[in-house]
Formats: sequence, structure tokens, C-alpha cells
Amino acid sequence: MIVGAGQSGLLLALGLQKHGYDVTVVADRHAEAVRTGPMLSCQLVFGPALALERELGVDFWTDEVPLVTDVSFTAAATPDAKEPAIAWTAGLTAPAAGVDQRLRMAAWLEEFDRRGGEIRYQRATVGDIDEFAREFDLVVVAAGRGEQFERLFPRNDEQSPYLEPQRFLSPIYVRLPDGESLTSALRFGMGPVGEISLIPGLTSAGPVMGVGMFAVPGGPMDVWADIHDTDQHFELARTLIRKHFPWRAEIIEHAEPAGPLMSLRGRLTPIVRHAVGTLPSGAPVLALGDTAVTNDPLGGQGGNMAAHAARSYRDAIVAQGDRAFDEQFMRSAFARYWAVAEFATRFSNDLLAPPAEHVGLILKTAEAVPEVGRRFAGVFENPTDYTEWLTDKDAALKYLHRVR
Repeated sequence: MIVGAGQSGLLLALGLQKHGYDVTVVADRHAEAVRTGPMLSCQLVFGPALALERELGVDFWTDEVPLVTDVSFTAAATPDAKEPAIAWTAGLTAPAAGVDQRLRMAAWLEEFDRRGGEIRYQRATVGDIDEFAREFDLVVVAAGRGEQFERLFPRNDEQSPYLEPQRFLSPIYVRLPDGESLTSALRFGMGPVGEISLIPGLTSAGPVMGVGMFAVPGGPMDVWADIHDTDQHFELARTLIRKHFPWRAEIIEHAEPAGPLMSLRGRLTPIVRHAVGTLPSGAPVLALGDTAVTNDPLGGQGGNMAAHAARSYRDAIVAQGDRAFDEQFMRSAFARYWAVAEFATRFSNDLLAPPAEHVGLILKTAEAVPEVGRRFAGVFENPTDYTEWLTDKDAALKYLHRVR
């Protein structure tokens, strides 16, 4: 049983279903309620995650979604800079795509049902999960964040450097004027007061631009307390972009909100949890996705790690064969996932702090040395080599000496 019908849970369910497993999913909403409900995120899914969708036959939007082939990076030196201090563009290894999470989850839930999977509609409690553990050989919890699951899967202090949110998050989908086409680039900007991402995407309203804003708490962009609807959100976002990222303002000057449920505001604390919990009965249970590891969206790793988690757990389950899904198996399955996720987590956490001097030097060098820009852009796609060249000063300087 998989408790939760988000990206990681549904991709795991579909993957196991393809391998002949009898899978039950617990969902708290029907597909249509998800599809027409409030915005969940504004994310870009990179090549490795899209490859899993193709493998499972659930890449339903290939002919509609605008593909992203490049990363356009800028960095501002001061809060009110008129021009970026750093600006470069680099190509991705494989195209990425920004399909609205609501479309993905609704369609995958319907496809899981069409392929013969069982769905139980309820908001499961820890007590319910304890009952499930008596009924199923393995229970995986992918139900996102929540106080009851926080107690079941305690915080891993060693892997969780932050105790509170590091950004106020305020994404919105906007529609460009008729005849104005979306670019093929993820435009990512950094500055002293926060960050901005501009992502071509697809929603139920058609092709859109996702505008993600990441405000440093207490700073000049952290001014969202009195914003309560999408129209207010749009006007404030446009004002902040004009002031802090004016070289990007033209993109939304003539845009408009894509719809009334196309914006989101909130905070979250990045956290890694102990992924094996113990139920009141003493039975072990395994966490998946955001229930196990929650990264700040700034690093763009949410949807990508959801796919990686689903692939890792599926492979671990298949490899286990007829042996019991005991606590040892669960710890091994999470370790298999963490072998990659630890780098995505490190990358996401590091982006939340002011960049070290050698990181600034690398980002500046990318203006003149395309290979450096491509390698930095590649971290979004596959973060596993991140610590080999970017986190350590000596390694970074050695790399720069080689490529210059």
C-alpha cells in the first residue's frame, strides 16, 4: 500500500504495477478535485525524471508542453541594481518540462485506476496506517508533510541544518499576450534579497509562464502578509520584479494571471527525516518523497527527487523478491535513494545561504567559459557531482585553473 497520491507515490505505484505487483493507493482527493483545485507548486522536471515518465508511459503532455533546453542565469550585486553583475546562458543535457503538478497527479491517478489499481479515498491517520500494516506486506507513506507524520518519522538533525523556513515562496502562473511565444529557457536570478525563477510551462489554461519568487525572510521581498488573491499576488510580483530584477520585468509587463487558482504563498522548513518509522503496534513503515526529505523549492529538486525516489524504491522492492519487507529492507531502500538525494539536498540547502567567494568566482567565470555554465546548469539535472567541484574551495579553484 502507498499512502499518498502525489508525484512520488503515484510514480512508485505505476512502476510496481508495471512489474506485476498488487498495489493499493490511498488518496485524499479524487482526480478531478486535484485537477481543478488550488495550485500546488510551480516546478520544472528535468531529463532524468522525464525519462521515468516515458518508461512508465505517463508522459502525456509531450506534444503540448513548451520544452526547456537552457538555463539563463543572472546575479545582482545590490538589491536595486539596474543590471545584473553576472549573466550567462548554458544548455541542458536533455530538455526539461514544466507541467502543472495538478495535471500530472490527476492524470496519473486516473491512469493507475485504468490499469487496474485499487484506490481508497480517505485522509489516513497513523491509526489507519497501523491497520494497513496488518493487511499489506509493505506500507509506504508518501502523504507529504503533517504533524502526525512528523512524529512517526522524526527529524534527522545531522542532515537538517535549518530549524525554520529560509524563504517565503510565492509562485504564480501568468499568461502572455496573444502571439507572444514562451522562450525555451529556465531564467534563474539571484540577489541579496532573494531569487526569481521564470519557467515556461503548461496548465489547464494552456501554455503559461511560471513566475517563482523566493524572498529572504524579513527582507524587502518578504512583503506578502496582506496578499490574499491571485490578482493582488500578480501586481505585487510585478512590482518586486521591476524593483529587484528589472532586466526580467519585460517578460510580465503585458502578462496577466492565468486564472484564479494559479498562485500560491507560503513557507516551509527544509528537513530530512528518519525514513523508517515505528507504528503503535510496533510494525515498521517506510517514508517516501516529501514525507522523508523536504527540500526548499529554490533548488528545483522536488519533482526530480520524487521521480528518483519512486525509481529507487521500485528497484529495491523488485530486488527483494519474496523476502520480507522488514526494517532492514526499509533502511536499505532509503539508503539507495539517499545515495543521490543527499547531493540534491546539499545543493538545495547551499543555495539558501550567501554564496562562498569561490562559488561567486565560478558563476562569474561561466560568462567567459561556456563549459563552466553547462556544468553548473547540469547540477539542476543531476546533482551527484556537485560536491566534487563546487562545495570545496580547493577543488573549485583547481577546476577553474583547468578550464580557463
